Amino acid sequence: MKINNGLGKTLVLIFAALLVVALVFVFHATRMFNISRQMFITSYAAKDYATGDPSNPTFYNLLLEEEALKFERCKDINKAASVQRSIISLTNHVNRTYNIGETIRATVTLHDGYNKRKYSGGDHLRARIQNKVLKASAPCIVTYNKDGTQTVACEALWTGTSTIIVTLAHTVETIATNYRLKTQVLATRVLEGLFKSRNYSEVTTCHPNHVHLLKHKSYRELCNMTYMNSGMPFYCGKPKSEHLLCEDWQFVREGEIFPGFQTTQCEQTLLNRGKRTFRQTLDVKVENKIGDNHVIDKPSVPCKSYNISLLWRSRGLTGFFFNGKWNLRNCFGFQGNDYKKCLENRHLYLFGDSTTRGWYKEILNRFKCQRITEKWWMGRWHKESECFNKQINFKAGWYPHAHPFFVTNEWDDVRYNLYSISRRIDNIPQTEHAIVVIHMYLHMLPFHHSVFQQKMKIIRKSVETFLEKNKYSIVMVKGPHTFEVNQTTRFRHSDYFGYLYSKIIYEVFEGLQDRIILLNNRDVTIAQPNKGVHPPKNVVNAMIDQMLSYVCDQ
Repeated sequence: MKINNGLGKTLVLIFAALLVVALVFVFHATRMFNISRQMFITSYAAKDYATGDPSNPTFYNLLLEEEALKFERCKDINKAASVQRSIISLTNHVNRTYNIGETIRATVTLHDGYNKRKYSGGDHLRARIQNKVLKASAPCIVTYNKDGTQTVACEALWTGTSTIIVTLAHTVETIATNYRLKTQVLATRVLEGLFKSRNYSEVTTCHPNHVHLLKHKSYRELCNMTYMNSGMPFYCGKPKSEHLLCEDWQFVREGEIFPGFQTTQCEQTLLNRGKRTFRQTLDVKVENKIGDNHVIDKPSVPCKSYNISLLWRSRGLTGFFFNGKWNLRNCFGFQGNDYKKCLENRHLYLFGDSTTRGWYKEILNRFKCQRITEKWWMGRWHKESECFNKQINFKAGWYPHAHPFFVTNEWDDVRYNLYSISRRIDNIPQTEHAIVVIHMYLHMLPFHHSVFQQKMKIIRKSVETFLEKNKYSIVMVKGPHTFEVNQTTRFRHSDYFGYLYSKIIYEVFEGLQDRIILLNNRDVTIAQPNKGVHPPKNVVNAMIDQMLSYVCDQ
């Protein structure tokens, strides 16, 4: 019996030991499976190429004014970067075959018109990857390497053969020229004010910076319209007539269409060229080796739950086109027909210029919002407009910013644009469930960037107070988009300053970035370049969907 008992105890110990070994094996196997599963999921997550400090100009490949003005003025056009002679080469997977979710990297080596390699920086490149058959395209991330080369990083988001296209958006010479022009001329577009009383009238020039206005005009005195302009700085030359007062300011219009610029022939030619596509492109093949999907999986995190502070610090792309539809990359986005519950009992405030007016026009149709203000009788409408959907108690409105607001060369009533964005924000009821979208861009481009910076600082104060008092509201800042313009207006608008504005926006709203949603609208216009300053209808709707993605629970 003792032997049998000893044997039994031994068998029990052996069994227990084997059980422990088995449990340890299962634990490690499960752990390894979870790790590999996490690696698999991570490989499909949005790539974050450079989470960092957007106040640093390298975040945007940005050349600042003080640097740009040190460059010698362009005299020999052949010393500028050449899209015909520059070289694009893959830096990984030289066989040009990738798996979905991987990063495709290429190096751009710039050469000038003499076919000499450039070792200095400053040229601004943009890139996209596209497949026309799939109606797919996405922006690529471009990084300057400080040695005359630039790295292009594109995500493999769909299968098939796609093409990487690189664009020389702005040569360093045109960037320097645009900076210099802003310091040497009053503005690239000029506003005029009409003062009128009884039978007396006089036209003077207006500007948001009184020092700059006095520098470029021979006025002895100015009319300070800042109070009338609801706190946004604005000045006009004081009428010389003793019969006219500053209070007689009644109308505004765009003045001389093309003020003269002093440029060299080289600068003139480069500015007229505009954006140019590299002659060389790269074709790459993408496969899905671990699944049957032909497009990258959608993110599982709803945008409403996304850490919005990351929107300010990430260079990773925000979305891509597939089948002609814009898909968000970092979170699960808004579904087009699911707006009733989302917008019920809410008021959407679209503040800004004609770009947000384009949003409003689409919202009128998409969300069955009936206009409750006067019917538009002209295409370039300059007065605020509101609509209402009675069924869901949803109200939306487009509210233009204060002067400077460029109209046409016909006289427009100054009263249409005397309410600033900051004053409008101050007037939003505290109990309202408001969605606030702030945008200033195209009407600021004719001026030195300090004008934009000053206005955003004023808006920041109103936003901070608003967020303290309005607990049920959402504030969004719509970032600049990219565009192309024709030769006659290229001097007036340069979308390069949109990158500088983005830096300014980040700095102005620092400390509020966990409470304000930044809408990156640049990516969608790089993925699908547009020729005019205003995005086309499908891009506008992609921007609206992106905005609603952070409002609606999915």
